[in-house]
Amino acid sequence: MPPEKPVDLGPLDAIAFLIELAMVVLLVLAGHGFADGWQGWAVGVFLAMVAVGIWAQWMAPTSVRRLDNPTRYVVQVMLFLTVALYAAAGGLVWWGIGFAVVAITVFGALLRDER
Repeated sequence: MPPEKPVDLGPLDAIAFLIELAMVVLLVLAGHGFADGWQGWAVGVFLAMVAVGIWAQWMAPTSVRRLDNPTRYVVQVMLFLTVALYAAAGGLVWWGIGFAVVAITVFGALLRDER
């Protein structure tokens, strides 16, 4: 049986995917701000993998345990704010704030479009 094609994916969905990738990159860079050398990169990769695990478990469209909205949106907002706090702690204050604002706005628009 061939895989099913996703239905109704638009530009907002592409932006949401880019935000998910940016979350991982921002966490790796924030972790590097916590320590010098390989320890900083290790902390960053650990933080990114925790975020990926949370996302894969409860937010990914193919997850068996995917949360229903609005609970999923609330958890996404909490995750985005946590990423922003880690970024700020790692010296990337404005990147963290910008990420949180854009991410919360885009995923809020996706929530509105689902209704």
